[in-house]
Amino acid sequence: MEISILITVKNDLSNIKLLVSSLNIPDQDFEIVVVDAYSTDGTFEYLQTERERSKIILTRKDGNRAVGRNECIKLSSGKKLIFLDSDTEVAENWGVSLKTRLEHDILAGKIIQDSSSKWSDLERVPMLHKGKDVTYPSNNLMYSRTVIDKIGTFDENFNTAEDIDLNIRAIDNGYDIFYDESVVVSHHPRQTFKSLLRQSYSDGIGRRLIKKKYGLKSSFNRSNMRKHPIIESSRLAFGMLGYLFGGRN
Repeated sequence: MEISILITVKNDLSNIKLLVSSLNIPDQDFEIVVVDAYSTDGTFEYLQTERERSKIILTRKDGNRAVGRNECIKLSSGKKLIFLDSDTEVAENWGVSLKTRLEHDILAGKIIQDSSSKWSDLERVPMLHKGKDVTYPSNNLMYSRTVIDKIGTFDENFNTAEDIDLNIRAIDNGYDIFYDESVVVSHHPRQTFKSLLRQSYSDGIGRRLIKKKYGLKSSFNRSNMRKHPIIESSRLAFGMLGYLFGGRN
């Protein structure tokens, strides 16, 4: 198998339906692996009905995203492993574009935020390691299996920021992360202000874990502050709360 599409999901029925529908790729070089973290909203039952039609390799495993993604890796057979979030849809030419970039050891594709959100234009908060961006999320992110075999899988001690940790280890082992805007997915961001702040709190926890392990400091996005001063100030405040008080590590 050439390419394994790896997805973790929990209680995200409406979004996973959109993702599976968008992954209707009539190509024998692709396989889809989904690990469900014991959803209670019908997500797993839906995936069971789609398993044969969409050729999904499906299992359940409890745990955080790192645990789920590592289980995906174990179940997959592809030489290239591409991670997708359940609240994502791939573009029509996504598979074709991806196959033209398989020479790269690590590839980060473009993520377009759903414009229905008031904060769809918020950008990632930068974090550089050895002068390179390590904040590419494990959504539309491809790793060669040879890289994973060398640097190891996701650190399951990370309840969040496990993708940043993986990217840092890749950079430390001499790899580069190639960014390509032709490999496109759309992402459905959190729709409520409360959920956005909850995510910011979680991000703060992740940044503290990265600081503890690598000594890397986070920053803030000046462009976000100019565009959405109230929202971005709130995000920073909740991120700092998560950094100071959240998590268990």
